Amino acid sequence: MSSFGQIMPYLYMAIFVVIGWRLYVIRWDWRLKAASGAAMVIAPPLLFLLPALRNPQGNFAGWLLAMGIGMLVMGALCMGGGVLAGWLRARPRKSS
Repeated sequence: MSSFGQIMPYLYMAIFVVIGWRLYVIRWDWRLKAASGAAMVIAPPLLFLLPALRNPQGNFAGWLLAMGIGMLVMGALCMGGGVLAGWLRARPRKSS
């Protein structure tokens, strides 16, 4: 049986894939889409990065920093994957 801690990383990545897909289909200006996507990707890792950067000598500062950077990278990759999936779905199909 899986615990919440084992399921949460996959749920985090799935949410960002869905957010990327939805950002692709929304009819906003590309700058607004990029800004809102960046804000959504940057906000959760800051909960780990800021305490590590404010107190670098703390007990778990290295762990918090690594976790925040990992969340930032994976959130950006998953959002990019969602945008790519939306783009692939929306492009015109070639008939054989």
